[in-house]
Amino acid sequence: MHLRFHSAFGKLPATLQSTLRPYIAAPDFPAILTAEQTAAIHAWLRGETALVAITVNYRPCDHCRQFMNELNSGAGLQIRLPGAEPATLADHLPDAFGPKDLGIATLLMDQINHGYQLTLTDELAQAALAAANQSYAPYSNAHSGLALAAEDGRVYAGRYAENAAFNPSLPPLQAALILFNLLGGDCMKIRRAVLAEPQSAILSQWDMTRATLAALGCHNVSRVSF
Repeated sequence: MHLRFHSAFGKLPATLQSTLRPYIAAPDFPAILTAEQTAAIHAWLRGETALVAITVNYRPCDHCRQFMNELNSGAGLQIRLPGAEPATLADHLPDAFGPKDLGIATLLMDQINHGYQLTLTDELAQAALAAANQSYAPYSNAHSGLALAAEDGRVYAGRYAENAAFNPSLPPLQAALILFNLLGGDCMKIRRAVLAEPQSAILSQWDMTRATLAALGCHNVSRVSF
């Protein structure tokens, strides 16, 4: 799919390593990943524990602002735009509603391990469970993770990132696809996938995961429950 709107996002993690991440859209993919989401999730999956600033070539949309409001950087996250004075997320999202309004103390990008355990011998299932243990779902407690196996044998795992406003929540499949894409994988050449999620969660990633992967040509999808 060709889009005439081009967006890019530079993130400054707490480790001071600056990187550039794009807006992602693809044919038959039922979701669009914004540059801001892509960069923040990529940093999280690569082990960063906070962002201190972002640089983006267009003012972040309301969806992105609400998504970033879940980060542990909070309202103090610096947002830099071309030709404008640096501002904070609070300047772009006044009177914000977020996790602190709901009494949530552990925020997105904080280090966490939920401690779920299963006896698994499959490497892909183990990676999915590990991702679920580090997922962020303080509102539903529907912690989930997903691991993708590429044709070359490499494994890419993504975690659920929930949001107080819910709609900006990012499912584990989209998180895994961000990593898959940015590390050079071909999202149309996924060999196998495993989802890890609770047996009786109030929301499930299963149906959406299978449908999206089918659109990408992957039908070898399984689930482990804890």
